[in-house]
Amino acid sequence: MKKFLIAVLCFMSLHIQAQEYPRKEINIEDFVQNLIGSPENTNIEDLYESFLQYYLHPLDLNTAGREELSALYILSEKQLNSFWDYRNKIGTLISIYELQSVPDFDLPLIYKLLPFVIVRPKESVLPDFSRNQQSLLLRYSQIPEKKKGFTDPDLRSKVRYEGPAFKSYLRYKMTHSRNFSMGFTLEKDEGETSLADFASAHFQLQNKGHLKNLVIGDYQVQFGQGLITSAGFYLGKGSETVLAIRKSHLGIKTYTSATEMNFFRGIASTFRFGNLEVTGFYSGNKRDANLSGDSILSRESYISSLQTSGLHRTIAEIEDKRRLFEQNFGMNICFKRHEEGFIFGLTALKTSFEIPIQQSDKLYKLFEFSGKDNFLIGLHYSYQLQNFNFFGEIARSSGGGWGLVNGVIGSLGRNTDFSMLFRNYQKDFHSFYADSFSENTRNINETGFYAGFKQQFSRKFSASAYVDFFRFPWYKYLVDKETTNGFGYLCKVLYRPRKSLEAYLQFKEENKEGNTKIQESYTDKKGNLNSREITVVRNNTRRVMSGSLTGKISNIWSFQSRISLGTSQFEGQGLSRGFALAQDLNADLNKWNFSGRVAFFNTDDYDSRQYFYEQDVLYAFSFPAYSGKGIRHSVIIRRKLSKRIDCWLRWSRTDLFDGMTFGSGLEEISVSHRSELKMQLRFHW
Repeated sequence: MKKFLIAVLCFMSLHIQAQEYPRKEINIEDFVQNLIGSPENTNIEDLYESFLQYYLHPLDLNTAGREELSALYILSEKQLNSFWDYRNKIGTLISIYELQSVPDFDLPLIYKLLPFVIVRPKESVLPDFSRNQQSLLLRYSQIPEKKKGFTDPDLRSKVRYEGPAFKSYLRYKMTHSRNFSMGFTLEKDEGETSLADFASAHFQLQNKGHLKNLVIGDYQVQFGQGLITSAGFYLGKGSETVLAIRKSHLGIKTYTSATEMNFFRGIASTFRFGNLEVTGFYSGNKRDANLSGDSILSRESYISSLQTSGLHRTIAEIEDKRRLFEQNFGMNICFKRHEEGFIFGLTALKTSFEIPIQQSDKLYKLFEFSGKDNFLIGLHYSYQLQNFNFFGEIARSSGGGWGLVNGVIGSLGRNTDFSMLFRNYQKDFHSFYADSFSENTRNINETGFYAGFKQQFSRKFSASAYVDFFRFPWYKYLVDKETTNGFGYLCKVLYRPRKSLEAYLQFKEENKEGNTKIQESYTDKKGNLNSREITVVRNNTRRVMSGSLTGKISNIWSFQSRISLGTSQFEGQGLSRGFALAQDLNADLNKWNFSGRVAFFNTDDYDSRQYFYEQDVLYAFSFPAYSGKGIRHSVIIRRKLSKRIDCWLRWSRTDLFDGMTFGSGLEEISVSHRSELKMQLRFHW
């Protein structure tokens, strides 16, 4: 009976001439927030850009591999197996509607998957003109209030921003699915002098005989679990408690982000010979760095620090721009057996700097990288055993330090998923392009164990949780203690009574040691009792309770209500409290779309700050930290000018009730509010 229904479905799909489900634009901000929950220790820009690329260029379900599908962080191991078995049994999918016939696929899962996948039959009745896509995006934004960096120099400080007070962004891209891609990006931050302060371009060719992938220009590579190279597409700890711990073996990816770090510039190629894939890549790029030394005194020049902000506004920042030439030579040999879910590979990477890096004599930098050359070599694996995926990677850097990560993700039943991961990154392990699972922002000086769990109690109700224990064997920045420990956990419940209504409640706690200042009493030489401020290491506990209610009132109106309450406290000190409340309202009137938000917040200090994603213009994101006491509102208007042209206008403003100024340093504004105006125009054909 089931085979008969599938045959009828395929027959109907032929008669609608391979008609596809209409792909609606999604709020990627909400999608990312539901996965990570908090922006801390997460590269939001790279993550957002990665999901954006999957949305703009969805995976073809007829050709996508297991690694590509798992990179979406949507399908469990059991669901991946069910889809794989279905595709192997049925063959080529004719319509996206066939997903309803895949075992373990329900409608909520399919709706979540639809923005990122598509079905292109090998033989279509009509020519597939949609495979040729071109787009041009122009964006302009400015803060009307004048920051201190744009005022005239005064006697106290002569440091000022050199460029005008606006930000601009331009991106062009042309693609032909699984064939070729080319594009460029130009970006200018406020205070920078050039409209092309950051420029990026690429050309990609795919699937030409043994050539699987070729990229010339800017790119990233992701092999294994990212201990040597990573493409930035990684969730880490967050609301997705099971799937987030694993990275997918994605190989070469074009780089289209405006984030000015963690990418290669040169050439990369992958050749495929049956089950064997061989990748080689070269990069030569100048990066921002602080140059020290004195040639007059015959001291050899050296790099004291690498700059990662990508900002070139002041004289000092401009002097650091593109000061250090860096070369990277890398390769990966990978053996794959897709039918068995087996991957085994070897990765090597040599990084060479034109000028040596020299660390300061601070204790926490004692084992950091110094010198001109770093060589990494490592092995990675992934093995599928029924509904369990075992994966891991081990790597060694030229200084002798080792990095290790091993994990498992599995399904214990149709509605129960779990994950476990162990990592050990030694204090002298150096990998500049790594982004594997960790509590730290870098894969160094950490050991830890993570366990995650997810239970689907019914179609309407689910729960998830994780616990993570970690240890730092050596001193860290702002932690003046040789060995410190910590742990964190998260619990989340989700209730979806119907497609148009969803609510969740989440609690997160994290405990780790850090520096704090306390008052100490002492007796001076004259016998007088005095007090002084000293720095000590104490345990800090941060707790955050957050909730959200999202619903659709009608075909036009929808809403989202959010609340977040948090505390932060160092052992033996006072409690810092904070809360934030936000209300969103959206109206979709065909060619017009209106979105608005009002948010109230009240925090004792920055330690108890709260975070909310905020809707922005298409392909942009906003994730402000709510700190102090005040109100914030934003309005977005979108107008569809024609089938191929869209425009956006966004206005936002934050008013503080407890201060006379806004911001600090060169970012200081002499009034207690800050606004932003943003305009965007998109052409697509």
